[in-house]
Amino acid sequence: MDIALDKEGIIENVLPRKTQLVRPLVSNMDAIVIVLAPLPRPDMMLVDKLIIGAYENGIDPIICVNKADMEGADKVVDAVVDDYKEIADILVISTQTNQGIPELMEKIKGKFICLAGQSAVGKSSLINCILGVDKMKTGELSKKSDRGKNTTRHVEIITLDDGTKIADTCGFSKLEIPLFDPAKLSTYYTDFDEYAPQCQFRCCNHYKEVNCAVKRAVEQGKIAKSRYERYLQLFTHVEKRWSKRF
Repeated sequence: MDIALDKEGIIENVLPRKTQLVRPLVSNMDAIVIVLAPLPRPDMMLVDKLIIGAYENGIDPIICVNKADMEGADKVVDAVVDDYKEIADILVISTQTNQGIPELMEKIKGKFICLAGQSAVGKSSLINCILGVDKMKTGELSKKSDRGKNTTRHVEIITLDDGTKIADTCGFSKLEIPLFDPAKLSTYYTDFDEYAPQCQFRCCNHYKEVNCAVKRAVEQGKIAKSRYERYLQLFTHVEKRWSKRF
C-alpha cells in the first residue's frame, strides 16, 4: 500500500474530472461511503444531502452504520434501512469486531471511494481497520455536546495493493446542496419513482399538489414518512434559494 504523508511532488499532467463533489472536495470518485454511528446522533438530513450530491455527479452512494457493537446501534440500523433501503447499499460494520469489513472491501475493490460523514463516526478508525495499522489519528466525542471533534484536517488519498483508493475527508455537520430548480429535487428521490407517474399532474412536486401518489404512498407506509418530511424541508429551502438566485 502507498500512503503519502508530508511529501513534495510535481504536477506532471492535469487529467479531466469525470465526477466532483464540492464538499467533501474530491474528484473522480466511483462511490461515496457515508458513515453513520449511534453517537454522535445521526444527522439524516446530512445523509440526504450527501446522496443528492452523489446522484448529481453520477456517484454511487453506500451507507455504513459503524459501531455496530455499541448500545443503540440496532435502532440506527432500523432507521437507516427504513429510509434508504431503496436508495443505497447499506452495510452494518464495526471496526472493533471487524463485522461487515470484508463485505465493504468487496464492494469497493478496485474503485476510488470517498469516506464522508460527521466527525467521530469512525472514518479514520475504519481506515485503520482496513489497513491493519494505526495510521490515522482518531477523534473522540465532546463530553458537553456528544458531537465529534474533527481530527482529519485535509483530504488524504490512500492507495491499497489491489488498486482501491480511499479518500479520507474532514468530518462536518453542515452541507449546502447545489443551486438548482426545485422542480428537479424529486428526481434525486428515486424511492418516489414508482409512484410519481400515478400523480394527477405530470409536473407534480409532491409538495402542495392534490391527488399526489407520492403523498398517498407516504400515508400507506410505502415511503418512509421521516424521509418525506425531510424532502419537504429541503424543497422549501431549495425553492427559497432558487427565487433569490438573481
